[in-house]
Amino acid sequence: MTAHTIVMDVDTGTDDALALLYAVQHPDITVAGISCVAGNASVEQVVANTHKTLDAAGAPDIPVAAGAVKPLIERAQQEEHFHGVDGLAGIVLPATRRAASTLTAVELLRQQIVGAQGKVTLVALAPQTNVAMLLTLHPEVADHLERILFMGGSAGTGNITAVAEFNVWQDPEAATCVLESGIPVTMYGLDVFNRLVVDEGHAHRYAASEHPAQRLAGELLLRRGARADGRSDQAYVGAIGDAGALVYLTHPELFSTASHPVRVNLAGLGRGQTIVDRRPIAQDAEALGRDPWRTIEVVLDLDPARAARAFTDVVDAYAA
Repeated sequence: MTAHTIVMDVDTGTDDALALLYAVQHPDITVAGISCVAGNASVEQVVANTHKTLDAAGAPDIPVAAGAVKPLIERAQQEEHFHGVDGLAGIVLPATRRAASTLTAVELLRQQIVGAQGKVTLVALAPQTNVAMLLTLHPEVADHLERILFMGGSAGTGNITAVAEFNVWQDPEAATCVLESGIPVTMYGLDVFNRLVVDEGHAHRYAASEHPAQRLAGELLLRRGARADGRSDQAYVGAIGDAGALVYLTHPELFSTASHPVRVNLAGLGRGQTIVDRRPIAQDAEALGRDPWRTIEVVLDLDPARAARAFTDVVDAYAA
């Protein structure tokens, strides 16, 4: 397998926490730094959730920095339906002794990317406000990035509106900045997001584990998709959400991708939609008589069973 040095940009809710548990434990991933942005919760809550998840994972002292408290232009809209007010669906974790970096999120990302020995993958699992500011203020980081892998968007329907996915909808101007950066970009969107599911048996087994990381993974899986009011009679969902982007990073052979021109809709009822042009002629801008759209890699399909097994193999390793 290929070794990956990554930096992560998160708004730690339930699925970001699953992604952190996976990234910390996977033998082929080194997490160099984590930036936090408001999204599933306030940025202060996101930092706390991130630190507590790292504690459960037994992670080393990975630097964590607070970043943007709101999108570039519009006011923030916290998505509480899936993650609850605290972002972790009410899961109570022990207090942490970890302290946030004194650096801003943008400066932390810049230092970790530019200072790395090889190229770094930036994994963005949140509204991309921090990432857009990084690329705008420090364009030199482009030379040190392998690619940007972001969870967001969709080639089909949305989840926060009929056509828009939450992370892109929250800050579509920031997403546009990332897409137009010229850096290789991979979009891991709703086309596969909801299809990577861990079975309920694994979730209950993890929740009963004595290992903090496994126990947290189980509780997160059992609460994924639960109502913000904490009702326990909701059907099991089991989708690992954002964590699937990390599974894709380590197991790309389990996924199908294609290169397509993509643009973010910035106006009207379709604001926040990622328009993925899948027509055969789409990449011939001259023939279409319009400005060329940026072509990126879009994850469109997967082997759900094998991808779920790749995730559970890593969680199982916590107690090995």
